Amino acid sequence: MIHIGEILSQLFSLYGIFIMSLGVTVGILGGALPGVSTTMTVALVATGTYTMEPLWAITFLAATQVGSTYGGSIAATVLNIPGTPSAAATAIEGYPLTRKGEAAKALSVNVISSFFGNTIGAILLVITLPFMLKLSMKFGPWELFWFAIFGVVICAKLSRANFVKGLIASSLGLFLAMIGIDPIWGTHRFTFDILYLTDGIPLIPAMVGLYGMSEVFTSLTDHKVEPIFFKEAKLFQFNEWAKYKILSLRAALLGFIIGVIPGVGANIASWVGYDHAYSTSKQPEQFGKGSIEGLVGSESANNACVPGAYAPLLVLGVPGDAVTAIILGVLVVHGVQPGPTFLRSNPDFLYQIALAIIFSGILFLIIGTFIGRGIIKLLVTPLPAIMATVTLLCVIGSYAISFRIEDVYLMFIFGILGMSMKKFDFPIAPLILGLILGGTLGDANFRRSIIAGKGSFLPFITRPISLVMVIMLVIVLFFEFVYPLLRKKKQSKEV
Repeated sequence: MIHIGEILSQLFSLYGIFIMSLGVTVGILGGALPGVSTTMTVALVATGTYTMEPLWAITFLAATQVGSTYGGSIAATVLNIPGTPSAAATAIEGYPLTRKGEAAKALSVNVISSFFGNTIGAILLVITLPFMLKLSMKFGPWELFWFAIFGVVICAKLSRANFVKGLIASSLGLFLAMIGIDPIWGTHRFTFDILYLTDGIPLIPAMVGLYGMSEVFTSLTDHKVEPIFFKEAKLFQFNEWAKYKILSLRAALLGFIIGVIPGVGANIASWVGYDHAYSTSKQPEQFGKGSIEGLVGSESANNACVPGAYAPLLVLGVPGDAVTAIILGVLVVHGVQPGPTFLRSNPDFLYQIALAIIFSGILFLIIGTFIGRGIIKLLVTPLPAIMATVTLLCVIGSYAISFRIEDVYLMFIFGILGMSMKKFDFPIAPLILGLILGGTLGDANFRRSIIAGKGSFLPFITRPISLVMVIMLVIVLFFEFVYPLLRKKKQSKEV
């Protein structure tokens, strides 16, 4: 029998509030630091949970994950360095607002959208769990492969550069993801006998270089770069978010659905939410220049994805993303093996996690606002000092992953690549997403699909969900390439 009152009394005890507040604070700080991803933050704090009771351990880790998912948007907005990969879409709109002196507005919209998406996701976790899990079981390697391709195509479509340049950037990312050991056969690919490349291109140093160091190099080489200034604004700007509350709800629904699908995660959810905001916007020309709609779409979706990832973990024992894989390991160490029979006999796990996620959202709404406001106060610092600080953070963030100096060298190389891409108007985000999705989600699932289909390519277009994904991709490509030509031809005939 479920005792909601008992669960609430536990969560609202001094110990419960302390555990969630600590998790949220550590998560926000970890997410906001360049190079420290949500996965790394949760992995680091997980070592301190082995002496806790299982329910408190997962509550603490869930609070940390919730805080870190939002925290990534702080660095993305203020420094143009996504603190987490899922904040890459946020950087596209958040940083231009910072350059306009509206960092406070951007961070306020981020935290409110994150809170709303997180809350909606937790509610949906409880309400729709049985149905969503049946849907997630229909996703095989064919569907996951198309999700990877759909993600990079959508990201290229939303780039500030033209679509072709976006596709070139995403293709480069997909190629870089192939470097390392073949996920199926275990052979070396494109490593050129360099031991460092055996594990592939490390994501965090590459991302920090492309976003962070490229900004430093650009400021050093472009004398037209103006110093960042800061406009005073209200702490909570609910009015700005309220203009797009329906968009926030739709993006949260999309994010939650993506979270339920094992292996997809918040990286794609943020881009799907961002694409939905762009596709439904009455002012699409504002995107890339500091659109509030873009912030609402990406932040609502990636935070709603977090509760969704717990659905396959709790009922099937299959982690929805890398973070829930860590949480699964912690639970197993505690002697808890999630699965259908376990959840039926211990429903309190589901309700405590859902309520902990909701209350953690309330906490990061408060804590995150004050932390973000403290960070943007630093924007009045002279630009050379800011860039020196960014350089230091980039070096520390890259080195702290594996304590290898090669990661720092790689970060600088990608910084030069990012600066060059900006100069020639090639978007960075598609390259990053291609690097994230190309290996584990794209390449590996493509190869598994061929093996499972005994060499046949037909399942890629005959399975129902795969067919829907293919049709959606065809529609996107049609309206980007074919439709403009047809319209231009029709206009020339009328003239």
